[in-house]
Amino acid sequence: MPLSDILARAAGLASEAGSGALKQLQHVRLPGVGQASATDDPQTAARRWRAVTVLTDPDQLRSATPAPLTRFGDRVEIRVTPAPGDRGAELAARFREPVGEDDLGELRSALREAKQRIETGEVLRNEPQPHGHRKQTPQGEALDGMVERAPKEGVL
Repeated sequence: MPLSDILARAAGLASEAGSGALKQLQHVRLPGVGQASATDDPQTAARRWRAVTVLTDPDQLRSATPAPLTRFGDRVEIRVTPAPGDRGAELAARFREPVGEDDLGELRSALREAKQRIETGEVLRNEPQPHGHRKQTPQGEALDGMVERAPKEGVL
C-alpha cells in the first residue's frame, strides 16, 4: 500500500476520533464554571436566568419587549439592568414554569437574535454558504453539526 494512502487513512481515523471526542466534551460541565447545562433538572433550568449584554441604553430596552422575545408571551419573565462597566444593558429572560430542552434552546436563540436586531438592525446568518456544495469530509461534517446546534446551545 502506498505511503500516501496510509497517511490519508490515518488522517481519516484521527479526524473521526477527534470529532467523537469533541462531541463528548461539548456536554462536559464543571460545577460552578461556565454556562448551565441544558440537561439540568427541568424546574431548575427553567428558573435560571439566561442573559445577553446589549450595547444600548437600558431605558430603551425597558420601554418595549424586543420582537424575538414577544413570541413567548407570558411564559417568560424579562429583566433589564445596566451592564457592568457601563457597557450597555443586560437583557435577561427565564421561564415561569418547567419547560423542555427545546424551549430553553429557543429562548437562548431569541436572546441572541434580540441582541443582534438591537445592535445592528438585522440578524446575521451564515446560510446559504457562498462556496456552494462540497464533498462531506469528517471535519466538515463535525463543523456542520456544530453550526446547526449553535443557535440553541449558544456555543460553536
